[in-house]
Amino acid sequence: MLFYSRTAGAQESRSRHLRPQLEILSAHLRRLSSTVVSDVLDRAGYPQQSLSAAIRPLAPGMKFAGPAVCFSGVTVYGDATGVKTLSPFEIDRGADEGVAIVIATNGHTTSAVIGGLMCLALRTRGCAGVVVDGGARDAGEIVELALPVFCRYATPLISASRWALTTANAPIRVGGQASPTVEIAPGDLIIGDADGVITIPQAIAAEIVPWAEKVAEIEERIAARLRVGETREAAFAAHPRFAHVRRLRE
Repeated sequence: MLFYSRTAGAQESRSRHLRPQLEILSAHLRRLSSTVVSDVLDRAGYPQQSLSAAIRPLAPGMKFAGPAVCFSGVTVYGDATGVKTLSPFEIDRGADEGVAIVIATNGHTTSAVIGGLMCLALRTRGCAGVVVDGGARDAGEIVELALPVFCRYATPLISASRWALTTANAPIRVGGQASPTVEIAPGDLIIGDADGVITIPQAIAAEIVPWAEKVAEIEERIAARLRVGETREAAFAAHPRFAHVRRLRE
């Protein structure tokens, strides 16, 4: 199922609207931390949803959540002869209010694949954040835009003649922390903060997000006990954090 629709014959994506449920879940997810979400996914049977720890925010304090719009590309040399490529503007066309742009570079380590002007365009279209399993450039400009961008590295090198976009709006694989790669499909929820990036499969998001909210509430009660001098062991015993979380797969 397409996450956004494209009118036949149009030059640009139109009528792209977040599904109402994803809008609601994304709004709730923005109030949570990646650590709480990760803990719930662990106990629900999804322990490999964390992206590589090498994928970091460009600046401290960057945080976002939203449904993924996915892109992928490959390293090329010169004019990319023999490689079926897409226009880089497909990324702009995929951007919409509240979405997370996620780009798999498939091991590219030479150039940036996003830069300041692209991020300005994405920010103007309401994009919630960008995750790149690779490089970015114009880091200072991007930080000034207040667009959360998570990437592996910054470099001045442009992607032209070095990397090309090959797929849009299809499942991708990016580097993982608990596994070599993590699959992300269009519409999966993404949360990124100071601790890293987590992806929630869309099929289980309606269960994971409320469970994570309850864990966050329980942890606030635990923290209140700790502030008045109670031991962590006693506070944990009084407030089991994960009793409500059901295992969704073995």
